[in-house]
Amino acid sequence: MKKIALRSFITLVFATSALLFSGCAAKRGEVALQVPTATAETAPSNGQQIYINSVVDKRVFEVKPPEPNIPSLDPSEPQTDAIKARAVARKRNGYGMAMGDIVLNANQTVNSVIKESLKEAFKNKGYHVIENKEQITPQTYIADVNILKFWAWMNPGAFAIALSCEIETNIKMKKEGDPKTYNVSVKAADSYQMGTESNYIEIMQKALQKYIAEAQTEIK
Repeated sequence: MKKIALRSFITLVFATSALLFSGCAAKRGEVALQVPTATAETAPSNGQQIYINSVVDKRVFEVKPPEPNIPSLDPSEPQTDAIKARAVARKRNGYGMAMGDIVLNANQTVNSVIKESLKEAFKNKGYHVIENKEQITPQTYIADVNILKFWAWMNPGAFAIALSCEIETNIKMKKEGDPKTYNVSVKAADSYQMGTESNYIEIMQKALQKYIAEAQTEIK
């Protein structure tokens, strides 16, 4: 009887720990991200202008992915294309079991966040970012962007959890006689005690900051 009671107690402890590590992650949560902006003085102009023509979300969602870094949605919640466009993470409990997901609020999509991040990167690189198609000239770079990865996830641990976020895009820039292609890929990871939405926001913000910096390095 004592052994049974001890096993029951240990099971209860692990279950409680799993709940604490998951941050009560059973339901869908909404978050807002802030695109990091430069605090330094405005970058000197490089004499080039660019127009971001399209940003397309190419991420592939799976129902029961074998790894947590593959996008997926809680099957008990709506899974429309509009929701997928805002989905950024899947919460998990202390055993790594998938639970509720995390989506951006109604005012944001993954496309809009990447577009604003790239605008920041281009501006920091000295490009003049134009917003109106009517301003395009033969010397304007036209950018088309495919989002290959934008996802945050949790891996359980004995004393802490690891939150990670990957962002990867393919950027095609072209003007008359000068096509360019860039692949910008970053990953941010850190240890936390709980998988709260605020911690997911923090790791995604770190990834965005790295993404902007990497885009500035890659783009010529």
